[in-house]
Amino acid sequence: MALSTLKITNFRCIEAAALSLSEDENYFFGDNGAGKTSILEAAYFLGRGRSFRTHRPGRLVRDGMAGFSVVGHVSWSGHDVVLGVEGSRGGVQARIGGAPAESLSGLAERLAVQVIDPEVHRLVEEGPGRRRRFLDWGVFHVKPGFLGAWRRYQRALKQRNAALRQGLAAERVTAWDPELIVAAQQITGLREDYVAALTQGAALAAADLLGATVSLEYERGWAGDGNLTDALADSLARDRRHGRTHAGPHRADLKIRFEDKPARDRVSRGQQKLLAAALVLAQLDLLRDATGHRGVLLLDDPAAELDAESLKRLMNRVAGMGVQRLITGLDERGLAPTASAARFTVSAGRVSKLV
Repeated sequence: MALSTLKITNFRCIEAAALSLSEDENYFFGDNGAGKTSILEAAYFLGRGRSFRTHRPGRLVRDGMAGFSVVGHVSWSGHDVVLGVEGSRGGVQARIGGAPAESLSGLAERLAVQVIDPEVHRLVEEGPGRRRRFLDWGVFHVKPGFLGAWRRYQRALKQRNAALRQGLAAERVTAWDPELIVAAQQITGLREDYVAALTQGAALAAADLLGATVSLEYERGWAGDGNLTDALADSLARDRRHGRTHAGPHRADLKIRFEDKPARDRVSRGQQKLLAAALVLAQLDLLRDATGHRGVLLLDDPAAELDAESLKRLMNRVAGMGVQRLITGLDERGLAPTASAARFTVSAGRVSKLV
């Protein structure tokens, strides 16, 4: 899995760019505000159908334009596949192989892209929502049954919550419990298996980047050791008061422990960045080991975020992973690109390849 070409039109400050990429190392150099991060953001959007910087696709449209497009050729399962996304203030449309995509998950299946950016520390610092999204991206890629179970769960949860908001009788609310519970059991089992597999890789990556011990634990999304059936019954009165379901995997969390203590209370901002980076790298390692697919890693200006020794550790760790890398920086200092790396300069939204 690698992105061989990337064509960007009217995305952020980039009017037009057509890039031929190395399947290994790609570096984008330029001043702050030149558009380097926008290139990574476009690649991310191609694999996710969303940005890592904003939830509103309309904000990605170049000033004065009606919409943007991103198109890329991806080597996937021995085939060359063309992916495309178009976005505007009205929403997002995706195409795979020239045909409309049934859902954005088709993009993610063919282009597994992760990012380490200046906000990566939020994975550790913020609430469980961001960690659930991180976790579910990984489970989606290595556990084929996850997407179907997640969709069934979301449908049942939506209907149950609608019944709660409408103040329907208790039996109308709990009518959705059997379907909710079956899907929840599948999701929980797949997530627990994934976290068990991810924990070893996260410990190794954290040892490399931080010289510290790290462990992960999956928290199911309801209190105590009982099953979800009992948890839903126990919380029904509360659910009816507040109009939403309080127990289930939609409330789950990935607990991160650093030196055997909760990481959120233990580590500095700089350590949070490296710890979150270790989790991202472990996730890409697990993707490769479980599926044979190489992921795509986007590294946004790591030299500006890390001291020289931490940057060296990160770049050495990344270089040995075998993933495709798209990396930005003011210049080459601390990044140490190899002679075979593709290098680009970015200035005022214009991208040129160095030869």
